Amino acid sequence: MIRRHANLNIYKEIFSSRDFIRTALGAVLIPAAYLAGGLRSQSWPFISAMNVFLILSVLINGVPIVIEAVKGIAQRQVNVDELVSIAIIACMATANFLEAAVVSAIMVAGALVEEAVSDSARHAIEELVKMTPDTALLEKNGKELKVKVSQIVRGDILIVKTGGVIPVDGTVTDGACAVDESAVTGEPVPKPKTRGDEVWAGTLNTNGFIRVQAERVGRDSTMGKIISMITAAEQSKVKSARIVDQYAGWFTPVILSCALLTLIITRDIERAITILIVGCPCSFLLAGPVATVSAIGNASKQGILVKGGIYLENMGKAVGVFFDKTGTLTNGEPVVTAVIATQAGMNKEYLIQTAGALELKMNHPLARAIVQKARDWNLAIPDARDIVNIPGRGIRGKVEGQRVEIMTTDKFAEKGYTCVEITVDQQVTGWICMQDQPRAGAAKVIGKLKLMGIKDLAVISGDQNAPVKKLCDQIGIDTVWARQSPADKLRLIQGYDKGVLVYVGDGVNDAPALKAADTGIAMGMNGSDAALETADIVLMNDRLENLVYLFSLGRTMRRTIQIGISISFFINLVSVFSGFMGWLTPVWGAVTHNAGALIVVGLSASMGYFAKRNMAILSF
Repeated sequence: MIRRHANLNIYKEIFSSRDFIRTALGAVLIPAAYLAGGLRSQSWPFISAMNVFLILSVLINGVPIVIEAVKGIAQRQVNVDELVSIAIIACMATANFLEAAVVSAIMVAGALVEEAVSDSARHAIEELVKMTPDTALLEKNGKELKVKVSQIVRGDILIVKTGGVIPVDGTVTDGACAVDESAVTGEPVPKPKTRGDEVWAGTLNTNGFIRVQAERVGRDSTMGKIISMITAAEQSKVKSARIVDQYAGWFTPVILSCALLTLIITRDIERAITILIVGCPCSFLLAGPVATVSAIGNASKQGILVKGGIYLENMGKAVGVFFDKTGTLTNGEPVVTAVIATQAGMNKEYLIQTAGALELKMNHPLARAIVQKARDWNLAIPDARDIVNIPGRGIRGKVEGQRVEIMTTDKFAEKGYTCVEITVDQQVTGWICMQDQPRAGAAKVIGKLKLMGIKDLAVISGDQNAPVKKLCDQIGIDTVWARQSPADKLRLIQGYDKGVLVYVGDGVNDAPALKAADTGIAMGMNGSDAALETADIVLMNDRLENLVYLFSLGRTMRRTIQIGISISFFINLVSVFSGFMGWLTPVWGAVTHNAGALIVVGLSASMGYFAKRNMAILSF
């Protein structure tokens, strides 16, 4: 009964007719008992009408608690129902029917209110579920068919009209529209979408008509993954709350012992009953889960996916942040600024065509820049085969029968260029030079992180030293590691021994480092699938300034859990002592117990407000 309300994985309406009416009916019988007074039935002269009403109240609100306690014992699970059950049984055995009825009513009502408050921290999941439509318009044989989303398979062509919610992740094959992606990225401004653009499930077509080829459906869609991540995160436990697990194992025996000693010393069963009631650790059980779900729900509203509360807690303790360069601290869209051939008169278009053939298969920002240059020059990109990616170094393959290699090089690095060297049949034929610009808010983000006390800030990049150093000078980072392979990045992450470390990246070559860091954060909009799958946190809107929000949120969550546990311990300790001294009756003990639980739950559920207030202090 009470234990069930400490489980945050149950999604249901708190004040459903069954729960609410039953609790209210049991509670109404208590004042009804006073109205009945000392009336006695001729059929049952040995019991007053008042006691009949009180016993009925206990049967309605108290018996379910006892049943849950028996179930818990049968499953060998420690839960809070055991202590309250013993108290109710003791009251009934000693003919303290009023205390038994009031305690039962208060505990059940308090549990309902606790869950109602806790439920406010879970609305993010419910809202996300509502954003995904149940049906979609499927185009088949020239006809529009209304089908369930669960029936859609990869490759189906769907029609999305103005005002329609896109039901799957896919690619626009026809038409044009403006899509509100705020449900996924947190960005309020609709983005134009045309043929070839990617769209996400749960986003809204605000204006236009498009046909979408389904790529990822249901749980595999971006929205499905968001919901799965938040749901899974509810089940994760942060280190700050693990004291609860240790506490619960011995708590019930200790409280039972305290109640027994109180009975032996004072010879007052009412005091022993009070200790059993106030000793229930409801607020302990709720402090961690409610704060975690509240934090993750608030993060999701900012377009941030968090796969577990432990990763937010790590951010609250972090002393170091290492960054990838391209696509993380920069715009991730370098442009080709120079094409240099090894011989005068050599066709520069040939260099771009040849490089574009291999890079067309890649998703790295440098690859996209080369392909874009070929398109800008209206060049036909030939086919490539036998492509081999060399992480952190380059790519090789065959283009029109020739062996082609594209490798990063230090050539022209002193000018701040990022260059690749083109080799055809083992002969260097030229270089393609590119430049990328730092993100508009990167310098401010680094400055805010320093103000927040982050001591170690560094960039680990596979790029050449000169462009990496130039970027770091622009944004205020002193430590630079350039020309680092994925193995080198992994070694640097694993070798960090100064405390909790966060790594921020976006590419395939960042996946090992993202996994090895205490918390790995991926830039989601243009990030590779490997990075998104490996990362612990994903910034779906690619807003680097959300790092500051995450650090604030992590610290607020950690502090909230610690405060909640401290408040719970203090209230329980004082209440147990007050019960022993006779200052609390069973009824007031139940009131005190639920008041303490509501304070802790309310503090945790309102955590998002405090995180936003901290962000206002660090406002951009």
